[in-house]
Amino acid sequence: MRRIIVIDHTDHVVFIEDINEEELEEVYGGDEQAYIDANYTFKGDYSWDWVTSIEYIPEGESYPIEIEPKELV
Repeated sequence: MRRIIVIDHTDHVVFIEDINEEELEEVYGGDEQAYIDANYTFKGDYSWDWVTSIEYIPEGESYPIEIEPKELV
């Protein structure tokens, strides 16, 4: 499993996705950019990167809260 974050800079949307490594290798030759191009459509600029952990800092708090994406489902 590879976890990526994709940021849609036009609509200000964040996507966090766990990608099956076998599919990524077999269908996209291990190329995350090819995967994103095939599975996302953006009206303008976007960026992406690997995610190893996610931390959220609520308003008025000093310390981040670690978030596990599987707990959001």
